[in-house]
Amino acid sequence: MAVELAPKLSRRQVSAEGTRRALLDSAKECFATVGYDATSVATLTAHAGVSKGGFYRHFPDKKAVFEAVFSERLVVAAAGIEAANTRMRDRPVGAGLPIAGRAATEFVGLSLSDPIHRELLRQAPQALGPDRYQQIDDQYVLPPLVALLTHMVQRGELISAMPVVTTAQLLLRVLCSGNTLICQAEDPHDVFGEVLTVLGVFFNGMTTPGLPVPQPRTSR
Repeated sequence: MAVELAPKLSRRQVSAEGTRRALLDSAKECFATVGYDATSVATLTAHAGVSKGGFYRHFPDKKAVFEAVFSERLVVAAAGIEAANTRMRDRPVGAGLPIAGRAATEFVGLSLSDPIHRELLRQAPQALGPDRYQQIDDQYVLPPLVALLTHMVQRGELISAMPVVTTAQLLLRVLCSGNTLICQAEDPHDVFGEVLTVLGVFFNGMTTPGLPVPQPRTSR
């Protein structure tokens, strides 16, 4: 059986991808340590070892590179939701509820466990503007969240009359607002616990009567 191999990248493509990766890594570190406002294109390129011309071949401005870095973090967050959906397959009815609870805990917990994620999330509304910030959340996180809730309705774990897309949109706003509160709190661990309590109430309203309500909870 013939095996189809991916085409090799040219040296120019390798160089271009390496340059872009260096810029993203530099931006991630600079934004997380000194902040978006204090990071200039000159600072970012010097830290990456890339010329300004190299920067502008990949990004039109500083805001664009912040958006790219922030989007990468959301891909990581969305992957946790996708993984939860996968873990539910072939599990008995009711088993998906604690899986969903853990996924919610891990999603908001990124603001505690990942300092870079926390800083980028804290700065994103101002750096990107609130409308673009929400659009990016919806682009990367909403589809797997809709898929997860749809799966749980089909499994009989969430009430069948629930409008899934609207519920997913509301739940995403709760999750993102919870992350923001944690990022800005003087005591993030205390706020983390409070956010999980609110998420438990949210899940309580969605769960099919008679099944145990998933309780997002901190391990602290």
